[in-house]
Amino acid sequence: MSARFVQNSLLAVWSLVLFACSVGLNTRHNDFPYFYHPDELGKVEQVLAGKWNFHHPMLLLSASRWVFALQGGAGTEQSVVEAGRWVSAAFAGGAVVAFSLLAFVWRGWPGALTAGGTLLFHHQFYELAHYMKEDPALLMGLAFTFLGTALYHQSPSAPRAAFLGVACALAISGKYVGCISLALAVPLLWLRKTPRAGRWFFCALLFTLVVVNLPLLTQLETFTKSFGREMDYVVNGHRGVTRNVPHAQYWSVFLDNSTPVIWFFLLIFLWARWRERRSLNWAELGLILFPFIYAAVLSFSPKSNDRYFLPASGVLTLLAVLGVEDAAHLLAGRFERRTVLSCSAALLVLFQCTGWSGSHPGLWQYDQAFQEDDLHALLGWIRAELPADAVIVKDNRVGFEEPRRKKAAASPGAIPQRVLAKRYAADWGSLEDLRALGVTHVIVSESDYGRFFLKSLRPQRDEEAEFLRRKSFYEELFRSFSPLWERDRGTVIYLHPGIRVYRITQ
Repeated sequence: MSARFVQNSLLAVWSLVLFACSVGLNTRHNDFPYFYHPDELGKVEQVLAGKWNFHHPMLLLSASRWVFALQGGAGTEQSVVEAGRWVSAAFAGGAVVAFSLLAFVWRGWPGALTAGGTLLFHHQFYELAHYMKEDPALLMGLAFTFLGTALYHQSPSAPRAAFLGVACALAISGKYVGCISLALAVPLLWLRKTPRAGRWFFCALLFTLVVVNLPLLTQLETFTKSFGREMDYVVNGHRGVTRNVPHAQYWSVFLDNSTPVIWFFLLIFLWARWRERRSLNWAELGLILFPFIYAAVLSFSPKSNDRYFLPASGVLTLLAVLGVEDAAHLLAGRFERRTVLSCSAALLVLFQCTGWSGSHPGLWQYDQAFQEDDLHALLGWIRAELPADAVIVKDNRVGFEEPRRKKAAASPGAIPQRVLAKRYAADWGSLEDLRALGVTHVIVSESDYGRFFLKSLRPQRDEEAEFLRRKSFYEELFRSFSPLWERDRGTVIYLHPGIRVYRITQ
């Protein structure tokens, strides 16, 4: 039995164990109601109806529908969303495995084990794997793209070119921004030419794109409109607000989703690579530059969200793990290499689990947050404390099931009180207008009204009057009344969106 066979067998076992641990961890406490996240409801309806809006490519929805079909294809909205969340967890697990294998290519078993453990307990991976959203799909596609570039550079061949083509197709099928994967792959194929590699790459790329995105390709008019809509959001902002560009928000996101241990080893890694910059190959250079170029690209869009930075967070964490070997080399005269590697790995994993300050939580705090549900507590308080004839106006992120839906009356979230719901409570008019409608209580969420008080955001040019009207509504509400019940905005904002309940009548 050859040493290569043994090594590959061990890598396969390690990958399976790591994937299983990641999926098991990331599916903990993922059974919260499907209507809590405003984007999941639309995805659930698409899977049930088989009608697609193509706001994103089809990898998540296609995979979710396949999983749902394997479960029997019959069920409730809740069963669909949990199938989709399982798919997201599987994508996150695939990304962890790909990054671990990439660390093996660079640093051998110490790198693979440390990268696997550090990324397994990455709280941003953990949180985003709990939602039926496209971010883990993009992450997985890009992670396998990085792995594919490293393997192809190491030993160019047609099969490895095909693997790279599939990886790029998965990245593109995750989110449209996944097209950035081609900027990593195509120059490498040109620099490391080998017979038929380009043909295998493009055939694998196109075949995978067609298989995953077939509904998109058969409804090009709907796709074109949706793609134009998404590009308009990217360029002009979203939901009536915009911001100055370029902005530095995503470096704050990196600090919030990393630890001082990661910063330390990342700096060592970058310093070491700078010293050997002339010997870096394209695959290595692409991996190192990716998070910085990606962050720069994102900074030119006024539409922003912490989750958009997930691929860069993953790569920067991986680079920090690779920096552990550089630290061991620097300290070789004082400490044994094994001691430095093991202590460094322990610190990386420990800080990932515990966080490093009250405002920078780790995996443990996120796991606790998913076990606590402020919206469920609010419903219990309403049933116990408010009269049945009360009339409630609420913000969108106050997650009652949509009262206009036929199934809402029989849902666990049903309450006897009448509920009026729009995007913002302010959209029903002034407080006087609400009282004229018979409204007795207003329930607001910081996840909705908070945007009107952020200095970094401003209204789009044609939305200024509406922006100021909504802001004035919330200012008057907060100034005129004290909350009857409230919960602060928390670590997991869809379960802890920052809720305040006000009575606006005598």
